[in-house]
Amino acid sequence: MKKTFKTLALVGATLFASSTFATDLVCDVYAKGNGNSFGNGTQNCNAFDFSFGNSTSGKFYLKNISKPINKVIWSGGAKCNGGTSCSVTVRAYSGNSASATILYKDGTYEVTNTARMSYETGH
Repeated sequence: MKKTFKTLALVGATLFASSTFATDLVCDVYAKGNGNSFGNGTQNCNAFDFSFGNSTSGKFYLKNISKPINKVIWSGGAKCNGGTSCSVTVRAYSGNSASATILYKDGTYEVTNTARMSYETGH
């Protein structure tokens, strides 16, 4: 019984430690002119302005990186090759989401959360 508790405690501590040090995928959306951006630096960000444009710029990026990265494989709306950030065009009224697989230099990997961004304009 004592051995079972030790094993469960070890497994629980390992799971807690790996989730505590997880790298976060977050986003920023840049409103035009005097527009407003909301949620930049989180996994759900959006912007609103009255530019009557079709798109604006945004960025997906990794935050809370805990160990050296060998390579980042972007997926979804992030069409970039490597790097810890990915600049994107955010089309008005159509959401954009991305995730990433991080290959660490120690041979381990991590699949990030999905980050979502949106943009609304005066159309």
